[in-house]
Amino acid sequence: MTSFANLTQSLASNLPSASTASTSAASSHSSNDQEDPLAMTHIICNLLENMNNPSSVQTTASTSASSTVPYDIWALPSCSSFQNPIGTISREYNSNSNNNQHHIKEDNSSGSPGTSSSVSNTCFRCEERTPTTRCLECNDIFCYECCHKVTSDCQLREHTLLSLHQVSPIGVRPNSVTNEKEVIYCELHCDQVRYYCEACIIFICQECTLWVHKDHSYTPIKGALDTCRVSVFRAIEETKTGTKFIKTAIDRAVAMSKAYEKETAEANMKIRKAMRCYAQAVEDREKYLLDKVEKMRQAKMNELSDHMNTLRGILAGLAHTNETLVRCMDSEGIELFTAKDKGKAQVEYFSCMFKKMHVTEEKIMFMPPNYDLVDQLKRQCDVQPVPASQIHSVNTVSSLHSRQSFLSSLQSAQPYTPLTYNISATNTLRSLTDYTNSHTRSTNYYDHSITSSVATEPNPARGIGQAIPGYWISVTMRPTRNPVPGVPMFSFGREGQDEGQVSRPWGLCVDREGNIIVADRRNNRIQIFNCRGEFKTMFGSKGTGPGEFDLPAGITTDTYGRIIVIDKDNHRVQIFTSSGNFILKFGSFGKECGQFQYPWDVAVNTLGNMVVTDTRNHRIQLFTSDGTYITKFVFEGANPAKMLKGPTTPRGVCFTTLGNIIVSDFENHRLLMVDPTLSKVLQCVGREGSGIGELNRPSGIVTDDEGRIIVADSKNHRVLVFTTELRILWAVDLKSPGLDDKDRPSDVALTPEGYLVVLFETLPDTARDISSHGKQYIKVY
Repeated sequence: MTSFANLTQSLASNLPSASTASTSAASSHSSNDQEDPLAMTHIICNLLENMNNPSSVQTTASTSASSTVPYDIWALPSCSSFQNPIGTISREYNSNSNNNQHHIKEDNSSGSPGTSSSVSNTCFRCEERTPTTRCLECNDIFCYECCHKVTSDCQLREHTLLSLHQVSPIGVRPNSVTNEKEVIYCELHCDQVRYYCEACIIFICQECTLWVHKDHSYTPIKGALDTCRVSVFRAIEETKTGTKFIKTAIDRAVAMSKAYEKETAEANMKIRKAMRCYAQAVEDREKYLLDKVEKMRQAKMNELSDHMNTLRGILAGLAHTNETLVRCMDSEGIELFTAKDKGKAQVEYFSCMFKKMHVTEEKIMFMPPNYDLVDQLKRQCDVQPVPASQIHSVNTVSSLHSRQSFLSSLQSAQPYTPLTYNISATNTLRSLTDYTNSHTRSTNYYDHSITSSVATEPNPARGIGQAIPGYWISVTMRPTRNPVPGVPMFSFGREGQDEGQVSRPWGLCVDREGNIIVADRRNNRIQIFNCRGEFKTMFGSKGTGPGEFDLPAGITTDTYGRIIVIDKDNHRVQIFTSSGNFILKFGSFGKECGQFQYPWDVAVNTLGNMVVTDTRNHRIQLFTSDGTYITKFVFEGANPAKMLKGPTTPRGVCFTTLGNIIVSDFENHRLLMVDPTLSKVLQCVGREGSGIGELNRPSGIVTDDEGRIIVADSKNHRVLVFTTELRILWAVDLKSPGLDDKDRPSDVALTPEGYLVVLFETLPDTARDISSHGKQYIKVY
């Protein structure tokens, strides 16, 4: 041991600029005969390294306390960061040892393996006890008490703690300045790393493969890096491929969603049509039986009437015979005998006639149906999700099974014992098939549990409005595309009675397929155009029957694709399928709830509820999706003002995105906002004029899905855009060549892309003018 100390002193004396810390450390170790030989080895390694590069000692000594490199968990350690065999001492430790040199305590340990002799062997925290553990993350040495406390940083952060005896240097790191290529060294053994440990995801040296990582799977660094690059490249390619497939799947899901919405609407219509077949058959049978009963009643009444008339005739004849015989009682001679024979013959005649008269006493017997068929009818038809590839075979099998089960039930049905039913029994049977008044409407897809409870709840939510009901993408109004104000992108709908021609149209809407639907008022029909203005189909004619119109006005579609039309002069609302097949109607002329006097416009919310402007009754009414009355709001006395020309005349109507209802007061040139419960007017804006915030005969209204309100300001020949709170945003001027002051915008709509569609109405005195035949009254901006 003494020879090691002498060698250390001789080597240290030969260094031209050795650090004070190294000399003092060497002297302190030479004075102790019980030093660990491994610690002496560390000192010799340091001295040899300083002899190879003397200038680095001064630089290291001078800058160790003032500048340190911050620790980066993602950076690999470089050879320049090692200044002693056990690694870099932390910044706090160096600063503490430099600034408090007079507080350095004497080394009371015999030297621990793996520690540098240039540092005082005391705990970093308490500076009293002998260090026994080193933290790889903090790069400091601690005593057992300080390091294993529950509140210590190492324990809280779950650092890696190693005993000082497990940290042993294998070799001396060469100076990084002299290396042309940066070399990475092992943290534990100071040897150059040569392998990559797959289990621990770190670089290791040869010594690590023999001890810590001997059971792990490791590969040479160069091969591991090449393999890693290949894996990264493959991961990038897989990411690109996955992105492509994901986008394709999203597009397919969107297409499937659209197709499923269409399938849902078609299934609803098929269910309605199928159930109507059963209902129609039952109604026809009911009508036949009622007619038969009525004919039986009439025949019996006629028979009894004839019987009673005959009896009255016999009674009169007997009275006359009796009177004749009474007068002949005082007669004498042949007259008495003649009267006797004649009277006797008459009595016998009347007696024979009376005996021949016979009326059978009859009762009307009703033979009830087999009520087991009711259960069979309830189980008829079904809906279920089926893969598209199996839809045809499933339809065939289910249809055959349904028919066979129904026929077997008919064949096995036994007639009931005939019973006598009064008229109440017939009414009971009739109520079973009464479609509109039935309380069990589970098979009617137009009903919802929400709408059925609307009429009973005091303040229910009425639903919100959409620009295009049932459209699955948000619709936002866009500016007009033509740079010239008032000039549309294209227009269609000339004056006339042929296909694609219109005469004084008013109502306009766009369905979720992008079709433009127009209420051709004077032609008493509904026309459907595609998004390019090309004629597709039409339906309706003049009349009062189902599917017939008398000046139709407002029109809209609901979330199911149904077309809802205001049959204005018939004072009713009619509902059709998307192809124009009649479904139902409701309303009649009057002032009662559910009745109308010249209704004008209709709007639908997300719940399927319909609000109708009842013009001459000065009110709006709210209905469910099947026409059941919910509530109303009468504008008489609402927001009275001296400047009003007369009672409120509601014309256009729409639901906002908040569920409120916006109504255009046509005669009083204003807009009214009614709350969703139809209990009060929330806001009233507008007055007669052409300036900002002024209106002149406002008409049709629509909203986009961001809450903007679009109003056709008809007499000002413009469209005004408001916020949800009815604050004016901007105006769209519609004056353009080809239109005059008599051609006024009556209704507005938005395409699925958010572009404005305007319907122009021609005044009556110019509707049949020859000069107006070249005009086109439906314009897309």
